[in-house]
Order: sequence, then C-alpha cells, then structure tokens
Amino acid sequence: MNANTSKIMAMINGKNRNDVSLDSIPKEICIQIDNAIESIFLGKSMLIWVNGGKLIDAWECALDNLREEMFAIPNKSVRVEYLRRAVFNHRKNWKIKMNQSDERNSFANFDSGDEKQEIIEHAHALLASGTNILKHIIESDDETGRTIPKTTTNTHENTPVKSNEREMGRMRTR
Repeated sequence: MNANTSKIMAMINGKNRNDVSLDSIPKEICIQIDNAIESIFLGKSMLIWVNGGKLIDAWECALDNLREEMFAIPNKSVRVEYLRRAVFNHRKNWKIKMNQSDERNSFANFDSGDEKQEIIEHAHALLASGTNILKHIIESDDETGRTIPKTTTNTHENTPVKSNEREMGRMRTR
C-alpha cells in the first residue's frame, strides 16, 4: 500500500490522515526524542534559574525557548513532526508538574561558586546530550532508519550526565 492509499484508509477509519506517517516511527526513536527534549528542557531551566529568579519563571522561559527552537527546525520529516508534537506533550506534562511543585517559588542559592559552576556544567552537558541525540535522529533517513554519514564530530557526544536530582538536592531555597 502506498502512502496516499494509507492516508485514504486512515481517513475512512476516522483517523487523521497525517497521523499514519507518525506510526511509522519506531518506539525507540520516540523514546529517544522524548528523553532528548527533557534533557534540553532541564539544561535550559538550570541555566536560567542559576542566574536569578524563581524556579517557575525558569521553567516557563525554558518551555517557551524549547518550543521556539523545535519549530524553527527547517526539516519537514516525519520525525521532526513527531518532535514538534512531543514538545507540546512535554509542555502539557510540565505545566502540571509546575502547578503541583512546592518549590516553584524557590530561588537558587549556593554555598560557593563551585556549586554554581557544577550546576552550569551539568546544564551544558544535558543540553549537549539532548541536542546531539536530536541531531542524530533528524539526520537519519526516515524510510530505512539508516544514519546519513556525518562530516563533523562533536566532542560532547559521550559526556556523562549526572543525576539531576542529586544536583538539585544541593541547592537551598530562600
């Protein structure tokens, strides 16, 4: 069955014709995209929060930045379409977490500059990890799952990412 026939069949079954192509994405890829979005969001949130302000404001700003960046991707592939939908699901889930969090009005407070620097480095590692995963997924061929050869290598690809809970536990609130 060709792509157009699949879309017609989906419409007959009461489905959105554009959802058919999203079903072709392997679950592992969807999970990787979801995890990468979370890493990028957490990294952005940390960087914003350590520079002052309430945690909820950092979350809001990071959610907005994440959405803008993902929709600025010029690629129109099925995987990018899933990515964009995943950003909205991520946003919806985080809105609930933000409203339920007792820490939403907390300010980042560090005992030393070393603690702040450690959080900043961890945030950069999260951003690099999530970004590298998304680049790899977007660069791969949607039809076959093969990866298009890269011409450059990023040195942050194998950066270990520490537990976010451990890092956040070191912060104190005012």
